[in-house]
Amino acid sequence: MAGVYLTDSVPGIGGRARAWPEDFRVEEIPPAPPSGDGEHLHLWVEKRGVSTIEALRALCRLLDVPEAEAGYAGMKDANAVTRQWFSFRTKTQKIPDTVSRLEQEGIRILELARSRTRIRRGALAGNRFDILLRDVAPDSEKKARKILDCLTARGLPNAFGDQRFGVHGHTAQVGFALVRGDWRCVLDALLGHARFSLAPDDVDARLLEAARKYEAEDFKEARKLYPPSWEAERRALSRLEQGASPRQAVASIPLRERVLYGGAFQACVFNLCIARRLEARAHDRIWAGDVIFHHETGKTRRVGAPEAEALALERFNVSPAGPLIGRKLIEARGEAGKLERSVLDSFGVGDPGILDGLERLKLHGSRRPYRIQMKEVSLRPVKEGLRLGFMLPPGSYASEVLRELTKNEPPVGAVTRIGDERGGSES
Repeated sequence: MAGVYLTDSVPGIGGRARAWPEDFRVEEIPPAPPSGDGEHLHLWVEKRGVSTIEALRALCRLLDVPEAEAGYAGMKDANAVTRQWFSFRTKTQKIPDTVSRLEQEGIRILELARSRTRIRRGALAGNRFDILLRDVAPDSEKKARKILDCLTARGLPNAFGDQRFGVHGHTAQVGFALVRGDWRCVLDALLGHARFSLAPDDVDARLLEAARKYEAEDFKEARKLYPPSWEAERRALSRLEQGASPRQAVASIPLRERVLYGGAFQACVFNLCIARRLEARAHDRIWAGDVIFHHETGKTRRVGAPEAEALALERFNVSPAGPLIGRKLIEARGEAGKLERSVLDSFGVGDPGILDGLERLKLHGSRRPYRIQMKEVSLRPVKEGLRLGFMLPPGSYASEVLRELTKNEPPVGAVTRIGDERGGSES
């Protein structure tokens, strides 16, 4: 699939968005402040060059709290400076003195408060972004404003950003094998050279050596090459070292990671569907048989007469919605259903076994709007280039704004993150 940009009539402005982590700042907007008392400790944390999962585990170790008793609202970019809330079920009233070690690793605790509730995934009002684009062309401001005007008027394509698929772009492949129950393929995609097929350049030499050791079945030495924060890889290799079967090794991967892998598979399918809608110039149009998403309530329903939704569509109250596949997915019909089925059939998603695999991960299926509304959009020239600001709703990606703006990356859907391999289950 070649893919198209929504704003392909305007040339991209190029430039660099992440020369330094400080060039890309994200601040989580909570739905409400912590209540002030309760059994959960909430920490407002700033991270530099650290992923959400890495920070969560570091904080769990600091507070001596099991990971199962911790919570966060959303995944944040690692190659950035980000601020977000974490929660921990603990009686601890003050932060241990050893917190200075975390600060050396790029994690700072800015505020703490108590609350009666744990932070749940998706429990946020949105994210605010402050991005510096360096080395843009002298005439870039005019082009950038045209692109931003289009994205604001028609809606930003709500694709999943590249970071959803892991630093090596491999997590959807892992997830596809996981929901099929192809345990050997899961391990190969996670631990072997297949992991780097979409990111062959600039791979850490230690990781390449770890892949070589894994493929030579030297699991002990492969495990030693992974840093402690890479828990999924280390756990799987440790079980293989003990003589476990591929299935047992996969079962040792933390459930949190397995759910993320399955979600990456869902995200890949969704991205291919939204790419088809963009090719049809219809990410902001409602077709007969579409399932629409109500932005205020989050509810979905199938549409019979698109003309009856015209005003709500214009006001950005509703949008057409694509599939996050699962057994409880509301099926689209008509032209929308035909488009979705052609994508799903290419992965054998009609196979009940795949739906069973998603159910095992409690990924029941839902709908995601094909477009979202950018708010608080700002753009101003600075000495280094252009400074861009905006707010997005939960689950949306600033990288999709940059994809349209810079056109440094291929259009969404141009890179397929799941291969055509089919394999049998291996116990």
